Parts: sequence; C-alpha cells; structure tokens
Amino acid sequence: MLRQILAIILVATGLLFASLSLASSHKNGAQKELYLSYEQRLALTYAMMAHGEKPEVQREYLDRAEKYFTAVSSLPVKTVQVANFEEFLRHFRGQWPDTQSVVLDLAMIEKDGPRAIAIYESSSPRVQRQIEAYQEWQLEQLKAMAESDKTAQSYLQSKELVGNALHLLQDPSGKTLAKEWLLEQNENLFKKHMQEFDRIGEKIANSEMAQSTDVSMKIVLQTMLTEYFARLSPQSKKLIVSSFLGGNLHANDMQKFEIMVQNSGPQLQKLLQIVARQGDLNPEMIKVFKSLEDAVRPVPYRQVEEILANEKANYKFIYFENKPIGVGTMAQVHRAKILVEGVRKDVVVRFIKPDIEKRVEEDGRILKEVAAILDSNPEFAKTGAPKLAPIVADVTATVTAELSQEDTIARQKMAASRYNQTTFMKTPEYKNSIEFHVPGIYAPETPKSKLMVQELVIGKKLDKEAAAWAELAPNLKKGVVEALAKMWGQEVLFGGGFYHSDLHQGNFMVRLTDEKVRVNILDFGMGGVIPADLQRQVMVLGAGIELKNPELVARSFWKISNKSVNEVTEQQLKSLVVARMKAGITNPDEISIDGWTKWAMNHGLRLPYDFISLNRGIVIVNKLLQDSGSKFSISNMIKSFAFQNPMLVYRRLVLEEKLSHADLMKLGLQEIIGMVRSPEALTSPKMPATFRCEAVLL
Repeated sequence: MLRQILAIILVATGLLFASLSLASSHKNGAQKELYLSYEQRLALTYAMMAHGEKPEVQREYLDRAEKYFTAVSSLPVKTVQVANFEEFLRHFRGQWPDTQSVVLDLAMIEKDGPRAIAIYESSSPRVQRQIEAYQEWQLEQLKAMAESDKTAQSYLQSKELVGNALHLLQDPSGKTLAKEWLLEQNENLFKKHMQEFDRIGEKIANSEMAQSTDVSMKIVLQTMLTEYFARLSPQSKKLIVSSFLGGNLHANDMQKFEIMVQNSGPQLQKLLQIVARQGDLNPEMIKVFKSLEDAVRPVPYRQVEEILANEKANYKFIYFENKPIGVGTMAQVHRAKILVEGVRKDVVVRFIKPDIEKRVEEDGRILKEVAAILDSNPEFAKTGAPKLAPIVADVTATVTAELSQEDTIARQKMAASRYNQTTFMKTPEYKNSIEFHVPGIYAPETPKSKLMVQELVIGKKLDKEAAAWAELAPNLKKGVVEALAKMWGQEVLFGGGFYHSDLHQGNFMVRLTDEKVRVNILDFGMGGVIPADLQRQVMVLGAGIELKNPELVARSFWKISNKSVNEVTEQQLKSLVVARMKAGITNPDEISIDGWTKWAMNHGLRLPYDFISLNRGIVIVNKLLQDSGSKFSISNMIKSFAFQNPMLVYRRLVLEEKLSHADLMKLGLQEIIGMVRSPEALTSPKMPATFRCEAVLL
C-alpha cells in the first residue's frame, strides 16, 4: 500500500503548486472548472500538512495517510447512481469539513472513516458520456499541470527516484527507509513552492488590481499584501492552500486572491473593509473586500452542532437552520426557533467563531510589524497619511473587545433603550414614518452560554430595498440614511453617548410597508458609550475647528488624549496646531474632525479607544450619507443638534468651557444666546419661546 501512497503523494504534490501559481496559463474564464476528487485532495492534504514539521510529526502524517488509504483499498468498489452531472460532481468532490483548521479537517475525516472508491453511473447516456469525458479530461489537465512544473517534473520522471522507492519497498525491513525517502522528496518539493506562495500577495499588490490614484492607499496595499501573507504562520498558509484545493483549480487571479482574503485573520479583514469604502480602487478588488462585510468563510455546520450540544440547558431549540444567514469576521448567525414558556419564537442565533482568538493574536503580531514597516517608509510619510500603528492598535483593540459576547449583549440591550424610536421621513415624492428598532435578546437559562439569541427581524440591505421601491420612493435611500445619521449623531453628542461604530449597510436591514419604514439595527460587536466630559470635548473640538481657533483645538485634543503616553507636550501640541492653521489648509477632508484626528495621531498624540472608535463610526456614517447622495455630514448636522439642545450647548460651551457669546455667534448659534437669558434658565425643562423649527437644518 505504501507504493500507492508514494505515487499519489508525489504526483499530487507536483500538481499542487503548478496550479497555485498566479502566473498560470489557465486564465481563460471560459474553460471548464477543474476540481480534485475527494481522494486526490486528501492525499495532497496529508502531504501538505507534513511539510515543514518536525521529523516525528512528518512520519505521523505519512502513517495516518497509509492507514487511511489502506482502509480504502480494503473496501469494495462502490457504484454510485447519479441523475445528472452536477450530482456526480458533488459526490466526486466529496463533503470536506472546511473548518477553520486543516488539522481539525483531517481529524474529522479520519473519525468518519474511509470512503470507498466509486464508479459513477447514470441511466442517461448523455450524462454518462459527460461523466466519462470529465474524468478523462481531469486526468489530462492534472498531468499537464505537473509537466509544466519543472521541479515536479524532475521528481516525477526520475527513473532513479522510482527505482529507489521500489527497491526499498521490496524489502519489508526497508519500509521505514522508504518512508524517510518519501518525506525527504516531499519536503524538497514543497520548500520551493511554499517560497513561491509567499510571493502571491506581492504579485497581487504590484498588479493593476491593486492600483489606486491615492498614493498613500497604493503604498498601504502593496506593503500590506506583500508583508502580511509572507508572515503568516505555516498553519494559516496551509488553510489558504486547503481552501484553494477544494475549489476550481482553473480559478483566475482575482478568485485566488479572494480565497486568500477570505482565509486571512479578522484584523486584516476589518482593515480591508475600510479600504473597500475607498472609491478609487479596482472595482473587482473593491467587490472582494466588500464581501467581507457579510460573506466571510463560514463555520461548518458540524462544528455548529457541537456548540448546540452544549447549550441544551440554556435554550429549547425546535428548529435550527443549517445554512448561516450571515457570516462576519468574528461571528456567525443562523435562523432558529425556540420555545419560551411553551410559545414558539423565531430567533437569530449568534456565536463567536471557535478558536478565532488564535487568529486575533496572530493578526495583531503581524499587523504591528507591517505597520512599523509602513510608518518608517519615507515615501509613505510624504503622502501625509496618518501613521498606521495607532490604527492597527485600535482595530486590534476593537476585535479583541468583540471576543466578549457578554459585552456585545450588554451593548445591544443599551442600544434598544436609545435607538428604539420613530421619526418622520419627508421627501418630495414620498412621506412615511421611520421606525428604528434593535432586536430584543432572549436570555439563557444559565450564565454559561456561548450563544446570543435575539428576535428574528425581517428586511433587506438598504440598496436592495431602495431598488425594489425606486418608482414609489426614489429618495428612500437618502431619506433613511439621513434619519439614521441624525438619530445616531443626536445620541452620541447630545444624548446618553451611546454609539454603534460600524453602521455599514451590512449592519442594518430595511423593510418598507404601507404604514412605516422599519430599520432594524444589528451587530453591536463594535461600539460603546462616551462619557459626558468626552462629549463636551468633542463639541469644543468641533467649535475650535469651525472657528479656526488653535487654542480651542489644542486644548480639547489635549484633554481627550492619554496624557501619560503622548509623544508631545501640551505646549508642543499648541505650537503644531497654530502652525497647521497658519498654513491655510482648505481640503475638506483635512479640516474635518477626522482629518484633524489623523493629523494629531501622526504628531504623537495618543487618543483613547472610545474617541478613535467614535471617530471611525463618524467616518462610516459620513460615507453612508455621501453614498446616498445627501449633502449633509455629521459635522454640519451638529448645528441642528445644537438648536434642538440649546440648554445643554450653553452649559457645556459657555458655562463649563468658557466660550464667549461672540464665539457662539460666529458659530451661527446666536439664537441660543437669546434662548438662554440667565443661568437659571438652564434648569428649566421648557423650550424657550424664541426657538423656531425653521432653525433646524434637517
């Protein structure tokens, strides 16, 4: 049997990297899709997992391969009847576990036991001809791939190689030597090609697919894709290779790149989601990055079943849908039904992906190294882009926070108390109420649960719902986004300070009915609450930027910052702010709060997680507004919020931060001065009679 394994592994190894190369000649999308059989993929996987390991681990993988295929050879050949070609292809490829770990994949396969070699038959002569032609074509393609790889070809065609193997196998005592020789050949072949695989990210980064008119973005992408994948652990690289082996070996360059992205760590995926919001990248690349918002590699149902088996004391499931309805970088959600006091409830079940914390740790290490490379690049520094190290630290902190499902549940409960409200949307063509809603949570029976169970809500992504109702409500998208942004900004600066920092379209669902437009807000893994003193300083910062007052900008930034770790003194910061304002910056992106924040971080100011997370939330909401065609941003909505909260504005800016009435007038808030005649008026719950709704911008 070792002879068969030797042949399978050597041939399969030669095929693997010939098909991986981005320079492959198989770029024509019109070609047939080329798939490995279940047995071919399994042989390759054993060979791949042995690569780079200690000798004892390598021998263990070869022993496991021998044991498995020996068991396969002892089974009678199985005839499988198929109705059509698609059914044949599904069985031919087999059901691979596809977990987040190739080690676990093999363990599950071995636990299931060997699969008999199959002969495929169909009652349809046409289908039978298709099957026979495909199997013949598949072998020809694999052979051609092996022959195109010079290194593989030299191994596979070497008479000395084959002769040595057969000679050793003729003597039972030489079996161990044969295994050692096989491992040596496997290691030599894999070593060369794994080095080639390290450069796949670099090839993509330097191709036209990663080109951008934004110089800083171009440098970030090229450095990130080049350095990140080269620094991945062997196990993470093998997961990417395993995913490729399970797909179409004739995949084009972008499809291969998508496999790499789908199998990268959560921090990189979060960063690429941010990159996807840039408008000047290759459309195909943006599409790949945007897929990370709700179509990341799922946890297979076999693992989900293991999670559910440990939750019997917490929930009474009477139905659980196998296919997830959403997969994020950190978590996965499924539809289900539970019994609550004897009543059936439609729910959505969320759980953190098993072992994701290992990828979080790896990504944190790699991206910290990559950020250091970028921040020390003089060409990157010339672009004026913010340093990447603080951004990476923030993303890592955010992702780490998401590991706590208990905190996510707490944020969602708080959101329900702040975001569950109704407003009115009025556009020239269409008028209706907008109801914002946060799904309710069903608590587990015991404190120990890995599940987050919430009410099922119905809706679509905003773009899809807007397209469906384009004739009736052509401005539905803009109306919903402006109402959402207004509610979000009002709560952040003038309410309790709660914020959702990741409000992209994948995190809310919209449903239009005759009586209302319902917006269901989801995924509170990222967010928090900013305290009143931070709310005040954000207001002062906004006022200082609007007034072009360096003293206010420097003072607010210093009060917001983590003073003990700042790399500049307060006086140095003031001097830097004065110099920047004297330079006469006019670019809207640079003079926004986000632009000033990037600048401050670039000059040694260390800002707290809540402020950076809030700033990210502002950027995402502003992007929603921009994409909807709105003329508003959170910054220019602030004035309308101020008019709706005159007492709070006066107390914070004038009484607590000592802004003058003249400064309020410059901000266009002179009406607030007329509303507030004396400090005693601040205690009055009534709105002054001089306030008029015409003053509100929205």
